Amino acid sequence: MIDSYWAWDLDALDPARSPVFDGSEFSMSGNGRKVNKSGVTLRMGSYEPIHLPPGTGGGCVRTGPFKHMTVNLGPVSLDGTSNPRGDGMGYNPRCLKRDLNAYISSRWTQSRDIDRLLSTSKDIWTFQMAMQGVPGSGELGVHGGGHYTWGGDPGGDLYTSPGDPVFYLHHAQIDRLWAVWQGQDVEGRREAISGTSTFLDVPPSANVTLEDHIDLGVVGRRRSISSLMSTSGGPFCYRYA
Repeated sequence: MIDSYWAWDLDALDPARSPVFDGSEFSMSGNGRKVNKSGVTLRMGSYEPIHLPPGTGGGCVRTGPFKHMTVNLGPVSLDGTSNPRGDGMGYNPRCLKRDLNAYISSRWTQSRDIDRLLSTSKDIWTFQMAMQGVPGSGELGVHGGGHYTWGGDPGGDLYTSPGDPVFYLHHAQIDRLWAVWQGQDVEGRREAISGTSTFLDVPPSANVTLEDHIDLGVVGRRRSISSLMSTSGGPFCYRYA
């Protein structure tokens, strides 16, 4: 199987003109309605917050296949928004919102950023930090840069962003770049792993190993990390064109 992905670098200078976001019949729908807002502040644990300028939308998506989509989960971590439950997990139907942002895409998702990620990351820890942005550095990396290129609600919410369909094209590109990086040194990188089992190591936890398992919940059975390290091994059989 050949998987699809969003090539951010092709759209980095003007995401609103991208066939991904132009609101046409086969797009992922367009920008949100223009609303007045002050931007986004990202808070990650005890690190200094990152302040991002507003994009050109922010309101409900009005064009394309998802213009009538209802989002039900969250928000959890968006300023100025609320949920019936304190943890953000209550049933909360609302419109899909987006806030396309060329400042963010041009700063973090150009071809130079992808080239740097693939050419300078000599081990998996360096690769992860370059892709994510080192916590406290003020950098988003291509991962965060992609997310906040479209932002909005739930796209700009760290915990509920999968509620926007474009999340999956974005993360397919993340997966693709990981596969490309692995392919530069298959023997040394195919099973390279680094980090603990908790986000930002809060609360502190042990380093993850290939023998640890991931519980996929309703989408699949529990699997070992070692079985999920290749696009052509374990349960997987796909590639990127």
